[in-house]
Amino acid sequence: MANTQQINLQVNLPAKVAHYYPIVIEPKLLTNWQNWIKDYAQTKKVIIISDDNVAKLYGQAFCAELSAAGYQCQLLDFEAGEASKSASTKLELEEKMFAFGCDRHTLCIALGGGVVGDLAGFTAATYMRGMNYIQIPTSLLAMIDSSVGGKTAVNTSYGKNIIGAFWQPRAVIMDTELLKTLPREQVINGFFEAIKIFLTLNAEQFNFCCANLTAILNLEHTPLVQMISEAVALKAHVVEVDEQEQNLRMILNFGHTVAHAIEKLSNYKVLHGYAVGIGMLVEAKIAEISGLLSSVDYKLIAEFLAKLEITPKLLAGYQVSELISAMRGDKKNKNQQIVLVLLSGIGQVKNIDNKVAFAVDESIIEAAFNTLLV
Repeated sequence: MANTQQINLQVNLPAKVAHYYPIVIEPKLLTNWQNWIKDYAQTKKVIIISDDNVAKLYGQAFCAELSAAGYQCQLLDFEAGEASKSASTKLELEEKMFAFGCDRHTLCIALGGGVVGDLAGFTAATYMRGMNYIQIPTSLLAMIDSSVGGKTAVNTSYGKNIIGAFWQPRAVIMDTELLKTLPREQVINGFFEAIKIFLTLNAEQFNFCCANLTAILNLEHTPLVQMISEAVALKAHVVEVDEQEQNLRMILNFGHTVAHAIEKLSNYKVLHGYAVGIGMLVEAKIAEISGLLSSVDYKLIAEFLAKLEITPKLLAGYQVSELISAMRGDKKNKNQQIVLVLLSGIGQVKNIDNKVAFAVDESIIEAAFNTLLV
């Protein structure tokens, strides 16, 4: 695959939404912004929302180029990190947008990782009851997961992502060149979200990742782009079928119930992708104990995760009772029961008429934790 080849995907939403949006994967898209921005900017007023790290790397230069080309552009940034994904940061952004004179026709650009995309998207969803925005993810995690699907949210002291909205972007622009500034830890952090998608939906692509692990983590273009495009295409299909997570879309929460508990108990010191990695290890064990996942498949999953330094040792220091208590606060739960996506094999889950999340007895969850902590 040539380095300049563009990959175009599309999310087609139900007719009642009357909306679709493109996902474009290509190197140097940010550099060649003139080729696409005119398709999305209704007026000459543009705001870029970013964190202070990405603002220095890309945001300041991008905003300056837009301004030089005749756009009224303002860069709004905030302190990088999960702690900024809050209602107070959102309010600060809104106040600055009002001061700049933004209206609902202003184009909002989310330039950054998952925190930026969630905050910018939620702000766009509520500012004057909705404004257009596009996602330009700069992390692998955001490219694979949070930039596609329209989930936007902030965190509270009660949990992660529990105040938010479904608000679809006009487009997702994925410039793979931007990944070159990521530390290896952040590359692995994003890679876990692809593994989540493949473990639940596509065994062939999981096997591809197993065979090409080193090349993907070294950001070699051809395997990297195949991994991203396949993961995004699978997620796009799920979003098309179930935009607002009524049934099938819950499949994308595999590993996340445990992950959110880990994040909360660690005070968000554990990166999201790594927490999902731990969550996949635990939730796969729950599926094995439940008699759904074979011990052979569980062993393959555990061995692969171990290559990414996800082992039961990462659970040391957590009390099982605290983990289960934190899991009880997950927004997917129903009737005060913990609800999980359960693997029935590599690339497949327990699925009854597109229902993919099921209540699990806490004794089974406790047994899984205790087995791993031995």
